[in-house]
Order: sequence, then C-alpha cells, then structure tokens
Amino acid sequence: MHRFLEPSRITPLRVDLRRVFWAGIVLWLAALLTVWVLALTGHPTGRGLWICATGCVLGFLALDWERRHHTR
Repeated sequence: MHRFLEPSRITPLRVDLRRVFWAGIVLWLAALLTVWVLALTGHPTGRGLWICATGCVLGFLALDWERRHHTR
C-alpha cells in the first residue's frame, strides 16, 4: 500500500464555533453600521445594507444550528 493512502494521525482541533459565529456577527454588524451611516450621508451604497443584514441573519442562524448540534 502506498504511504499517501495511510489514515491521518493528526487529531482534529476542537474549536468553539459560538465564538467564531459571534465574531462574524460582530463584524457584519460593524459593516452594517458603516454602510448605514454612508447611506445617511448620501453616499451610494447599492445593495450593501441588504448584504450586511443578510450576513447578520446568517450568523444568528449559524448560532442556532450550533446550539442544536453541539455535543458536550
């Protein structure tokens, strides 16, 4: 058998996904606030508000998914 077909000996790194998802939500909220201020001052933002809001919603959905699938 070839060496590159052997199973990996590396153990997976355990990561707290809640922290990752919260960090993403905070970044999307900061972007949403920035785009909202730009829109209020008359700068064209295109679909920026919707994109940032969607990022926030997806982050909260990811948190809900993590809560339901979290194994202790």
